[in-house]
Amino acid sequence: MFLNSRRTFLKSTFLTTAVIVMSGTELFGAVSPLQTISAVHEDLFPYAKKLGINSASYLKLILNHSRITEREKAFLRNGVQWLNEEAVLQYKQTYTKLSASQRQNILQIISKERWGENWINAMLTYIMEATLGDPIYRANKNGAGWTWLHHTSGLPRPTKVFL
Repeated sequence: MFLNSRRTFLKSTFLTTAVIVMSGTELFGAVSPLQTISAVHEDLFPYAKKLGINSASYLKLILNHSRITEREKAFLRNGVQWLNEEAVLQYKQTYTKLSASQRQNILQIISKERWGENWINAMLTYIMEATLGDPIYRANKNGAGWTWLHHTSGLPRPTKVFL
């Protein structure tokens, strides 16, 4: 029972803990994965901030969902680490400390790698789910994504969160 609750605790705290970023043997610092993911989401879909879409908190729900495979969760987590490692390699700073143009350059660099293309695709998928999902999941607040697209939801709408 303790091991199970410890695992649950570690999984649920991933986005609030720090990722240690190293290049070779030099320590560049610790960065919050949630901060990195928020910056990536803003860089990939800047309009989401204007709409009030909270896709990073939606991704936090996804990382705790029982139907998402551990392999997918590990890939999403590792992608944050790899992205920061590339930022350190290119600019000697973590992703969140870079300028907007430097962050775009990092995204272009990693998009040429198979893992990077797949990770960016996963991030875009979750951004769109957050933008178009039911407001009950607290990412698409007040249906802002629906309003933006002039969408009328189908009925019945969910009455409880399934994540």
